Amino acid sequence: MLSIDKYAYENRIVDWSPKLKALLWLAGIVLAFQPLLWLKAVVLVVVAIITIYVTKVSVKRYISWFYAIIPFVLLSIIGIVVTISSQKSTLIWPIKLGSVYLGMAKVMMPRAGRMALQCMAAIVCTYWFALTTPFTQILQVLKAAHFPRMMIEVTMLMYRFIFIFVDAFEQIHRAQKLRFGYDSFSLMIHSSGILAKMLFEQVIINYEMMTKALDAKLYDGEFYI
Repeated sequence: MLSIDKYAYENRIVDWSPKLKALLWLAGIVLAFQPLLWLKAVVLVVVAIITIYVTKVSVKRYISWFYAIIPFVLLSIIGIVVTISSQKSTLIWPIKLGSVYLGMAKVMMPRAGRMALQCMAAIVCTYWFALTTPFTQILQVLKAAHFPRMMIEVTMLMYRFIFIFVDAFEQIHRAQKLRFGYDSFSLMIHSSGILAKMLFEQVIINYEMMTKALDAKLYDGEFYI
């Protein structure tokens, strides 16, 4: 079981109505996208504190879950602020490239800050929902909202394959670390290539096993949720 899924089944509000939790999550997303910056900051801080209290997760572990997301937020910010201009005065840290300058546009910095705060507030709200709502309850919400059956089934399969992928990744990565596969840069590159290859093979193997299991259970093309 994924650690996030473990918290979802053992938190203080696991017995709350999933529809109520979905409405609270939706309200948080709406607040994250409203124009007031101070309200975005309040949502970010308050929801993070509530999540830590409700799920009984440590602050260090909670912060570690953002490590994989922050690079994508930073890339989005870089895409907004980095630009080319013929006027040096409009840029921060300009680099001359022929007749133009490459740098960060001063006028875009406030917009980038708003977007970063908005993204983090929305992510914190989503983490609250994911950490307090078991996947079975999420499926109930999707059915109650009358989402297409195909969409619900695809969501369920994606969720299952996340477990398969993460479990395979942890096993292979742990074995490589025990064999000092990441002690140098060259070894890290080599081990990463092997890891990617073995992950792909493992996912294919698990997919074939799932297909055989479904055939043995007379799968007729529909998952009964």
